[in-house]
Amino acid sequence: MQFAVLAMLGLLGGVLAGVVGVGGAAIFIPALVYAVGWGIKDAIAASLMITIFSSLSGTLRNTWSEDPVDWRVAALLASTVAPASLIGVFINNVSPEAVAQIAFAGLLLTLSYPTARGSSNPSERGRKIPLSLVLLAGVGIGTLSGLVGVGGGGTTVPLMVLGLGLSTKRAVSTGLAVTLCTAIVASIGYITTGFGDVLSLPPLIVGSILGPLLGVRLREWLPEKAVRVGFAGFMVAVALRTLASATGIL
Repeated sequence: MQFAVLAMLGLLGGVLAGVVGVGGAAIFIPALVYAVGWGIKDAIAASLMITIFSSLSGTLRNTWSEDPVDWRVAALLASTVAPASLIGVFINNVSPEAVAQIAFAGLLLTLSYPTARGSSNPSERGRKIPLSLVLLAGVGIGTLSGLVGVGGGGTTVPLMVLGLGLSTKRAVSTGLAVTLCTAIVASIGYITTGFGDVLSLPPLIVGSILGPLLGVRLREWLPEKAVRVGFAGFMVAVALRTLASATGIL
């Protein structure tokens, strides 16, 4: 029964990701915490492990696209983002659960507005970011990824456009490769520090891979704006519920 529930959660998360274009962490972590009863730290670790497969699928698909991965840029950015994810893993392991709850709630609140508004491509004519700041920002992105279970693609794309000279579409493809490296390193960090519920992941992984295929089809006829606003409201509600739990109100 639990495997069936996890598979349905994975499928639902994948469908929503395909419809509104959000990362899996915003869906899988609250689902595992509030629907399955996992602790938020285990849910964060599971989210990163699921991200390995979704980003691998996207990276392989982009290999034959018109805007393939720029592996030189991917290696450069991943050299700071991926190792820094272990900082987030360390913080998560040594800090009280409330730290992860507050960080995750803050992430949801931060993402809720752009989710409701819709994606917007960074300007390719904007002010360029120095390489040193790009790499420094990569450390921050990696730390956040390890702490709250996000892949970091939404933040690495503008960095690559404004700081490393990629087109937006090429940056999106390259960002998936960076996310793949980050998720692998952070997942190894969580496994070696005690995450042991790996056997529960296959149904989530299968659902998360199949879900986006249906989600992309649904996006073609669903009112996307209404879905985005509704999901943003869901993110805010989950964030407030998580904050209430972290502060002892609930």
